[in-house]
Amino acid sequence: MQNIVRYFSISTLALLLFMGCEVSDFDLQENPNYLTPDSADPEYMLNEGQYLFQHYMKWMIVNTDDVMRYEAMTDTYGDVVPTSVMDGDTSKEWDTYYEALNNVRTIEALAEDDETLLFHSGVAKLLMGYMTVTMVDYLGAIPYSQAVNNAEFPNPELDGGAELYQTVLGDIDEAITEIQEANFDFSTDLFYQSDKDKWIAFANSLKLRMLVQARLASTDIGIADIQAEINALSSQNLIDSAEEDFQWSYSTVQEPESRHLYFQRAYVSGFDQYIGNYFMYQLKESKNNPDPRIRYYLYRQSNEDPFSGPPYLPCQGDPDVDYCYIGDQYWGYDHGESRVGRGDNLLRTVYGVYPGGGSFDEDQFVGAPSTTDNLGGAGILPLLTSSYVSFLRAEAALTLGTNDDPATLLETGIRNSMSKVMAFGGVTSDLQPTAADVDAYVGEVMQDYSNATTDEERLDIVMKEYYLAAYGNSIESYNFYRRTGYPSDMQVPIDDDNPVFPRSFPLSRLEVQRNLSLEQKNNYDKVFWDTNPDSFIK
Repeated sequence: MQNIVRYFSISTLALLLFMGCEVSDFDLQENPNYLTPDSADPEYMLNEGQYLFQHYMKWMIVNTDDVMRYEAMTDTYGDVVPTSVMDGDTSKEWDTYYEALNNVRTIEALAEDDETLLFHSGVAKLLMGYMTVTMVDYLGAIPYSQAVNNAEFPNPELDGGAELYQTVLGDIDEAITEIQEANFDFSTDLFYQSDKDKWIAFANSLKLRMLVQARLASTDIGIADIQAEINALSSQNLIDSAEEDFQWSYSTVQEPESRHLYFQRAYVSGFDQYIGNYFMYQLKESKNNPDPRIRYYLYRQSNEDPFSGPPYLPCQGDPDVDYCYIGDQYWGYDHGESRVGRGDNLLRTVYGVYPGGGSFDEDQFVGAPSTTDNLGGAGILPLLTSSYVSFLRAEAALTLGTNDDPATLLETGIRNSMSKVMAFGGVTSDLQPTAADVDAYVGEVMQDYSNATTDEERLDIVMKEYYLAAYGNSIESYNFYRRTGYPSDMQVPIDDDNPVFPRSFPLSRLEVQRNLSLEQKNNYDKVFWDTNPDSFIK
């Protein structure tokens, strides 16, 4: 079914090739590229909406993989978050968001007069809400209330981030009611197959995520007692099992392209990126017990000594480099290493079986494009999982004094992540970690937590485990790093001791050019919930 969705999407995108996100021609009363209630099939539109959602989310994740050290940043923050970042040749995050917004508003309009579309409307609201919150979390303020209405608003103005959070929270409540009251399913639900309970668990979990995200500015979104709000949510239906995880599943189909983007980047031809040394060090060396997920997360293409060259790592003997090489053929780059283009594409460590659908590392030491034992790109986008929900609740307990036990939630979050990763892809290997390996890792973390003397130290431990569990979804880590400042040992760019970390992303450069209401913002501008000091993180 995913392939059908992708086929429909390509057809639609071909029709919308010349689409202007907000403005195409000021003389037109209606944008001819957007569907209207009179011309729309709601089933088709929700198919398209699901595709647009995953397309937008995967590219927002890739946008911050290097910022958050999962991949190595081989340039400066200003260069990896330029004014064109939302207008990529293939990603087009800005235009994708507004195409989805138009679709959702059309579905909602149709549902007003047709009770058979209540489920469609509820799901559409939730997907759009997640995208809108992500836009706010990255950009701050965006055109919304006046958007995709060219006849009345040819130059739509910005809506504030706090206002949009309130809007989305209201939409979530409406979506829950619509889903509960719906008597008709929709046939191509690619997330939960029209399971009402799972959609409601996702809706409540998304609301929890938003409240924790905005906890430093909760009064700005109209929440007078955030502790009580989160306590109430914690007693409701939340994502607490792998079966309820909110994720997008890819396939092995190449035409139309339906494989995970990580697989496309590493297993089709030579890998053009580097895995971040900081991330690999945390998995391999930061504890007495290595992370049991490492062979699932990472795949080593070669067993050559990276200092034997050529090609070889450029950092050998450089005192300004923190890690350079962490051993055992884990070949990556430090944060900010710019000495690239050394012909080592088939030697570098690449993405593994989880979440990108590549290979489990069994010491094959074969170039990723030549491996035959892999999932062929049938990976997932882990968008909101039971482990994430546990870590969010642990954070709330430590910072807001909610009723939950943070230690219990920390352990639950780690174990849920371990179980999910180790069950992925049907791996059978003598090198798989054992239950004893997992217990040893968890025991070490919990001992460190027990030895911590302040809640800040405990929060640092929780966020480190959240960071490791969030591999494949750097949206989560980008948010909590700005929110908490943890993990506290994040590597600073090796050539700049005082960098300007991008506290937000720029607006679309193309949209600023065509929308007379907009002015470009700075990357150091903070979103409404980020009340932390300047230079708080690097």
